[in-house]
Amino acid sequence: MYERLSVEEREQLLSLVTIEQRDFLENKVKRGRRTIFENAMRDEKITAIKSVDTALEEEEKNVVDWIITDFIDFGLGNLGGQCACGRRLRYQFTVGHQNTGKTIQYGKDHLSTFLNIDVKDIDGVINELDKSDHELDELLWKIKHDEYGHEYYEKTPDKTVVSKKIVKHIEVNIPLLDRQINRLKKYFEEQMEAILEEKRKNQREIELEKRQQENERIEKLLREMKQIEDLLEAERKAHRDAEFKREQQQNEYHEKLLREKKKQDAARVEAFKEQVGYGAKFEDIVFSLVLNGVHSAVEISWIMVNNFDVDKRISISTMGRPYIYFDVLVALRKQVDNGNLIMDESSDIMDCVFYMNPYQDELKNNESQEQLQQEFSLF
Repeated sequence: MYERLSVEEREQLLSLVTIEQRDFLENKVKRGRRTIFENAMRDEKITAIKSVDTALEEEEKNVVDWIITDFIDFGLGNLGGQCACGRRLRYQFTVGHQNTGKTIQYGKDHLSTFLNIDVKDIDGVINELDKSDHELDELLWKIKHDEYGHEYYEKTPDKTVVSKKIVKHIEVNIPLLDRQINRLKKYFEEQMEAILEEKRKNQREIELEKRQQENERIEKLLREMKQIEDLLEAERKAHRDAEFKREQQQNEYHEKLLREKKKQDAARVEAFKEQVGYGAKFEDIVFSLVLNGVHSAVEISWIMVNNFDVDKRISISTMGRPYIYFDVLVALRKQVDNGNLIMDESSDIMDCVFYMNPYQDELKNNESQEQLQQEFSLF
């Protein structure tokens, strides 16, 4: 429901909120990130610092004096960050020494070397940071669409059980997260049930003294209970109906997108064939597809199988990719080696993603200083 925002989009939305709201949102993110960074540095596997691309003084070699101070995700296909080794990055970490004040920027690979831990542990940190950023995106989306959810707090009978974090959201006029709203709904249902149970208990005690009189009260109580149950059931039904309608709309929307995409793909392939010529080489066709906006190696493989005279066989493995997938990778990696393309850091064994290299001149200057971090043999 809540789209992932870029750094620029997040900053644009933050510029529209009040000073008090912005202060809360930024401090909440900072506190959350600081907790994630501290948890990562407290991990017992981090026992020593290994100097990478930057010389360390003797007093800077103690692991307990280093902390992760910042992290930036520049977004899919964007290499706006830079490692201490000079390499362009999507994910950029900053580590700082608490005594000398020295700071170093690293990508996840060199950060794992610096902290002497497996790169999978760094991926875990990125995942935790992504969850924190997603909550910020949720709050910004709700502010933009004026969906604060404070009414769930107002209708809670006993507000003393509500956490201070939820109350703080109310005080500074910040929307409630979905998980906080769900918690308030649970409080409401539990307290309503407790109220009903208390009424039943009182009713039983009174019946012992004045049964005839209390029969009328019991009937009244039952009517009240029925009204409450009808109200709750109506709310649940409305929620189910809304969910069903939302799913129907999403399915219709996805089917429409799929139909439009098929038409666009067919038109694009025909235009593409005319562009590259019917006698073009396999490598030229693959490279031209990236230039025309197809970034996935798997998607390029399917386009080649469905529209060009190539090997039509499909792998019987669980991935079910065309046999020519690895031929496509070889052709695209050759363009990476030539500096024409970059392979995004999100690439993995499932698929590889390629983009035009916006830093061709810079990479040519750096080719003699480093080797590409990602090995083709992984895929």
